Amino acid sequence: MGKTPHMTGSGADHLDGQGLGTLLGERALVLASGSSARAALLDGAGVVFEVDRPEVDERSWDHLLGQAGPSALALHLAGLKATAVASHHPGSVVLAADQVGVVGNGESRALLVQRAGVEEAVAQLMSMSGTTHELVNGLVLLDTASGRRVEGVDVQVVTMARFDEASARRYVEEFRPFESAGSYRIEDQDRMAPGSRLLLGVQGEHESGVRGLPLPLLGRMLADLLA
Repeated sequence: MGKTPHMTGSGADHLDGQGLGTLLGERALVLASGSSARAALLDGAGVVFEVDRPEVDERSWDHLLGQAGPSALALHLAGLKATAVASHHPGSVVLAADQVGVVGNGESRALLVQRAGVEEAVAQLMSMSGTTHELVNGLVLLDTASGRRVEGVDVQVVTMARFDEASARRYVEEFRPFESAGSYRIEDQDRMAPGSRLLLGVQGEHESGVRGLPLPLLGRMLADLLA
């Protein structure tokens, strides 16, 4: 079964995360996120880490999308998450991330958010059928020993197939993508029959960016923070 096409941007660093543990050395890493996808990516890269889920009301900052744009919103939310847990982990490196999904342009631009129920998730998917949207990742690394902070942004451009409501409903009921902005997960697509997939392709540096933790960017940020 083939994979969803993922086109790499020009000049991309192809680090797939396998060197992250080496960059950390003896430093403890704390993931300030409750995302199972981000934890799975770090675990798959062989990184030893602790999870501390921050209490941040993300929806209360939605207004920043229109005022400052998706990159600033993602970085702001990631920064809030890092700050929320930093005092609990002296001497550690805190990693926080936020993904902002955006569909449309200008005044018609709208956020793609997590939907808790089947009907809401299906409705959101139907609004995306046959369209292209952006997933903007904001990453913040905070060294609690020195107070040094490094930020970075990764953008993934996702093109959706045209699909009907019955297809969207079958997907949501089978895969339950309620943790994901946009109400889909790229990793699910490879478990679906080719004719039923929701995604046509992705333009970005690395597939991990669609899953909410761009590993190449994280590697560069760690190298900068711990240099």
